[in-house]
Amino acid sequence: MPRRWLWILLLLSGGALAQGYQVRGEVVYTARAPIGTFSGVNRTLQGEVLLDQGSGSVSGRLCLDLSAWDSGEPLRDRHTREMFEVERYPKACFTPTKLDVDKGLLHGTLDLHGVRKAVVIPLEVAQGVQGVRFRARFALRLSEYGLKAPRFMGMQVRDEVQVEVRGEGVGR
Repeated sequence: MPRRWLWILLLLSGGALAQGYQVRGEVVYTARAPIGTFSGVNRTLQGEVLLDQGSGSVSGRLCLDLSAWDSGEPLRDRHTREMFEVERYPKACFTPTKLDVDKGLLHGTLDLHGVRKAVVIPLEVAQGVQGVRFRARFALRLSEYGLKAPRFMGMQVRDEVQVEVRGEGVGR
């Protein structure tokens, strides 16, 4: 049995479903441009998630401070903050609504750059040291959120960016 299902089965077996989770984690992006591939990390993901035992519905909210990207290149990080317009839109937030256990998919809405969009994210979950660990990987199109990909020296970052979310949820 895949490890990602371990947590889901534990939750479906009883008491843990009545419990919420404090979540902390990070988001990593990987972007491509004509000059190569680059990435950055943001370690400010935090929030709370609650799972309803009977219906599979999920509630809560996870948010990320968009000014905290670190790619190891200050100029790239400045361009990223400018793209997100962090003074106007300081956070990105995900609101989960449903967990599809059979398919390993988490449904919800992503609020980014003033746009709210329904998303379905593949989710892997495993038992962690103090709670549950999770990882989600998906592609995000910047243009779907009204974002203009950064340009540098006449070259533009591609519209599609790969996103990986990793973290841990600790029972409250």
